[in-house]
Amino acid sequence: MKHARLTLTLLIATHLLLAGCAPATFKEPLRKVDRFFHDLGRSIKQTTRKITGEQPTGKQIHYQPQNGLVLKIKKAAIVPAKVKKDEQVTLTLQYVIMGAPATGLKVMEKSTLLIDGKALTVLKEDSTTKENGTWENTLTFAVPDSAKPGKYTVVTDLSAQGLARSSRRSFTVL
Repeated sequence: MKHARLTLTLLIATHLLLAGCAPATFKEPLRKVDRFFHDLGRSIKQTTRKITGEQPTGKQIHYQPQNGLVLKIKKAAIVPAKVKKDEQVTLTLQYVIMGAPATGLKVMEKSTLLIDGKALTVLKEDSTTKENGTWENTLTFAVPDSAKPGKYTVVTDLSAQGLARSSRRSFTVL
C-alpha cells in the first residue's frame, strides 16, 4: 500500500513539474522532482511528547467516562506563514486523548503536503500507542530550493478506534 501511495505521489509531483514541457525537456524537470524529494526527505524532523497527564491543562475538557473515547485537536499551527526556499517550516499539533484503556490507545498520525490542493508527498505516517493526556507533535522541514513558489498546505489526520480528526495549515513559498 505504501509503495502504491509513493508511486501515486511521484506521478502527481512529476505531472505538476512537467506540465507544459516538451518531451525533449523531460530530463531537467525529472531531476528537479528527484532533488525536491531528496532535499525534503533529508530535512524532516519530528518529535512527539506528552505535555500533560490524565487531565488536560488550560481549557478543561469535561470528560465523562460514560461518553467513551475522546480524541480532540486542541491547537494546530504552522510557522512561518511566508517562507523562502531553504528556510524551515514548523508544524505543531496538540491533541487530547481521554477514555483510553489503561494499556493505551493505538493512534494513527499522518501529515501530507499539498500544493494547489493536490497531494505532493506524505511527510509523516506513524501508528503509536498513546495514553490519556495532552500530546504535542512537532514536524519541521526545510523548503527545498527546487520548490515552486505558491501556497502549500499540510493536512494532518489523526485516527483511533473509529474516531478521526483533521487539521489543515498553510504556508506560502515566496
